[in-house]
Amino acid sequence: MRVTFWGTRGSIATPGAETATYGGNTSCVELRCGTDIFIFDAGTGIRPLGLALMKEFANRPLTIHLFISHTHWDHIQGFPFFTPAYLPTTTIHIYGSGGQGRSLERVLRGQMDADYFPVALGDMHSTLHMHEFKGKPFQIGEAHIAAAYLNHPGMNLGYRVTHQGKSFVYATDNEPYQQTLPHLGHRAEAGRDFGERLDAEFVRFIEGADLYIGEAQYTDDEYPGRIGWGHSSISATVEVALAAQVRSLAFFHHDPLHDDPAVAAMAQTANRLIEARGSSLHCFAAREGQVLEL
Repeated sequence: MRVTFWGTRGSIATPGAETATYGGNTSCVELRCGTDIFIFDAGTGIRPLGLALMKEFANRPLTIHLFISHTHWDHIQGFPFFTPAYLPTTTIHIYGSGGQGRSLERVLRGQMDADYFPVALGDMHSTLHMHEFKGKPFQIGEAHIAAAYLNHPGMNLGYRVTHQGKSFVYATDNEPYQQTLPHLGHRAEAGRDFGERLDAEFVRFIEGADLYIGEAQYTDDEYPGRIGWGHSSISATVEVALAAQVRSLAFFHHDPLHDDPAVAAMAQTANRLIEARGSSLHCFAAREGQVLEL
């Protein structure tokens, strides 16, 4: 498995000198499993990925498996600029969940409506296959793929890929249920208890992963003012990684208000928490352009 981070920012792209180290493009991660190309989310980071694929494959046929976590703008806004999608030699399988009352295809088609964008989805000359999640694991080549719903406004999926004994988890935009449910309908302890059970299911989903790409958009001081927004604090994400005994944690979906020093400070906070627990967990802030071999 080879992992490349093409976009690590959350909410809105933030290019500029203050974000040059960790990157300003929104969510996009490439995973190579042998010859199979998997892409997770189509934020603005998918544009430079597309240009790189054009150079790598030139005029050769290209098959891509694109996994959409959810269809908020920062996770799909780069797709209209994904150059391989305009080539008839490209086949793209798109996986994800339908929207609230709308199919996945209809949602993607909607962002390219003439009121928003000058080119329609139907003007892409590639072959597009839509696959809506039906709750069951599936196989692509030698890779096994499982998905789970996360706690975020809308329909949001996390993905786990297992290939040749290695496991990769992409689970961004996820908030602990035990933080949100007590506030819904004033459920208090009952909500917290149910939330703990749901959070335990997520821990089992990512358990033992070689790499867990987990969202940690907020500092612990910021999070109390943003409960219910569908994102995690750095300590919550670290606790999940520790409970699941993953080997490496890449925290991801950096807040647009966080410059490079702020993200670096969050990495220091995370590693202090891990050191205090006596764990060997490897933790780092995901950086645009970073390449990992699992």
